[in-house]
Amino acid sequence: MIRLPYLSVARFSGADAGSFLQTQLSADIDALDDGQSTFAAYCSPQGKVFGLLLVGRERDSYLVIASAQLLPSIIQRLGIYVFRAKVEIELLEGKQICGVSSSHIDDFSGSVLAPEHIALRYAIVSPVIESDDESEPWRHKELSLGVAWLDANTTEKHIPQMLAYDELDALSFSKGCYPGQEIIARTHYLGKVKRKPLIITVCGQASIESGSRVEIQYGDETVNGILVDTAPAGTENSLMFIITRVDEEKKPVSVSYDGKSYPSVIL
Repeated sequence: MIRLPYLSVARFSGADAGSFLQTQLSADIDALDDGQSTFAAYCSPQGKVFGLLLVGRERDSYLVIASAQLLPSIIQRLGIYVFRAKVEIELLEGKQICGVSSSHIDDFSGSVLAPEHIALRYAIVSPVIESDDESEPWRHKELSLGVAWLDANTTEKHIPQMLAYDELDALSFSKGCYPGQEIIARTHYLGKVKRKPLIITVCGQASIESGSRVEIQYGDETVNGILVDTAPAGTENSLMFIITRVDEEKKPVSVSYDGKSYPSVIL
């Protein structure tokens, strides 16, 4: 197992936990059976994503994994809308999130959240594993598959389709209302998403803060973008997740930030 210190977990329990999450998140929580998981987005009324969530049903309660930076504020905001619903929300501070390979999943007796269609498995362990941070290869795998959890610099900046969360099956267009649903659905049906993720490997270990503006060079054309996240790709390269105007007919030559250019790696 690989310790993932950048993630935390909360539990939503009570008779109305499922229906409450159904009205607040972008995925179809009602469709989850015991043991099933799904990615979901929690959005503002303007359709901007507060954070990506991984929601797993465990009998009558729900485990929710999200960015450790963002989960406390997400819980606080969700708590405002509980009203008289029978829902208890608890941040599980004594739990640790670990990445686990599919080959070892049968050897694990605790809770495992396994989203469909993506080869990522998240184990919730207790007590906390004391080990060195070996999470960089896992973060690289997440980003390469389009899983960007967001952080304090990138929260509430983009609608889900700009982050390609629809490709993670984090959006349902057949369920009922939730915050931002009208804007998200309108964008989906009109097909008007001008900016999408560019996931690119570049030469060099890039130390660029999330949320920074970067420039992508396409031959003689330069376009702007926002760096959402980055992860080391081996010892010499970096993987970048950038929101930009993607030209699928052209190959990006390089990414530039603060006067430094990072040439694209041809894979």
